[in-house]
Amino acid sequence: MAIRVAIIEDSHELATAIDRYLSQQGMIVTEVANDGQAGQAVIQRSQFDVLLLDLILPNIDGLTLLKNDIPSNRSYKVICFSAFGKESILTEALTLGGDYFLLKPVKLDVIAQTIYRMAEQKEFNLLRDYFTQRLKGTQYIYEALAILERDPSKINHLTGELYPEIADKFNVNKATIERAIRHSVEKAWNQGLEQHWHAEGKMVRPTTGELLEYLTR
Repeated sequence: MAIRVAIIEDSHELATAIDRYLSQQGMIVTEVANDGQAGQAVIQRSQFDVLLLDLILPNIDGLTLLKNDIPSNRSYKVICFSAFGKESILTEALTLGGDYFLLKPVKLDVIAQTIYRMAEQKEFNLLRDYFTQRLKGTQYIYEALAILERDPSKINHLTGELYPEIADKFNVNKATIERAIRHSVEKAWNQGLEQHWHAEGKMVRPTTGELLEYLTR
């Protein structure tokens, strides 16, 4: 069954490009809105599996839509866009119910890969169930998965390639990335990940590399 996607994006050019590309990938773009007011109507109809939501919109911004119009008990996933990579915006979007955050400019194939992951694959369920979404380390894990989707070989080069690439995107050093991910994993371990891991026959808490490798299988 094809994945249904709705787009709320103020740039007509970008929205059209996303629409065209996702359609070529076999997805169904059900609706496109270019401002927050039109976006409200799209949300109310809820005829989609994944919502692409720009946070900077005319009339009503994306954060306000997350807060007031998008229900917490929804059946669909919300992927947020923003050209502003401030940690405060990222944290607020995830706290208000966003499932994932993509920093503009973003490649069309990355958008498609993220949609596939959100709609179908287990790692997002694992991350949602056990990981605290507001933690920086959790967002870095999401970013690591997106990078590994494009280049799986980087699983063997965490400190040399993967962490530096994440660090460049978020304008921090690679030691900060490593520390934040480790903290996020420790919190998740105490929030149910330990039981999940043991149920799979693994008795020792995973390293970051082991966890990422498990999530990308």
